[in-house]
Amino acid sequence: QHWKPFTLTHITYPADDSVFAPILALLSLLPPFGVCALTTATVIYKDVIAAYLLIGSLFSAVTSAILKRVIQEPRPDRYDDDEDDVEFGMPSNHSCFAWFCCTFVMMYVVKRGGVWAASKLPSRCCDRIMNTIKPPTNEKHQWTSLVKLWNFLHSSCTIILALFLAIGCSYSRVYLGYHSPEQVYAGSVL
Repeated sequence: QHWKPFTLTHITYPADDSVFAPILALLSLLPPFGVCALTTATVIYKDVIAAYLLIGSLFSAVTSAILKRVIQEPRPDRYDDDEDDVEFGMPSNHSCFAWFCCTFVMMYVVKRGGVWAASKLPSRCCDRIMNTIKPPTNEKHQWTSLVKLWNFLHSSCTIILALFLAIGCSYSRVYLGYHSPEQVYAGSVL
């Protein structure tokens, strides 16, 4: 009897690279962890934005899976390939998921215009403090400036983190030998 491993999170990396490769292997697991986090946020917190992101990412994954069956471009040869098991690699589901989420987050952060709950957090905090201590007008201006600075830094860090995760996930698929650069690029633009 032939046994096959459950490969949902079966990521292998070169044993001689003990620093960089494990980090890339973790970045390569961004899609399954992301789906779990989005599902949790949707179900437990009733977060509509997480639900939109989850539905969109699942739609992109289904589209990518259909395109894999149509295009039928094999993955690059790897040292641990099973010759009986042929998988297609064009386009990369992982990079498709990562770049969809990155684009969604960047558009949401840029468009937010006071809609994003996290951007209002410092405002609520500052408003509560200002109402409690009743600062003079010049101090209110300083608090407003601090809130604007916080929102700018928060938005910038969010965008940089989203780009880092998308680039890292995509690069990890090529570095670990699961996809060619063309397959990752196709998934990224999908």
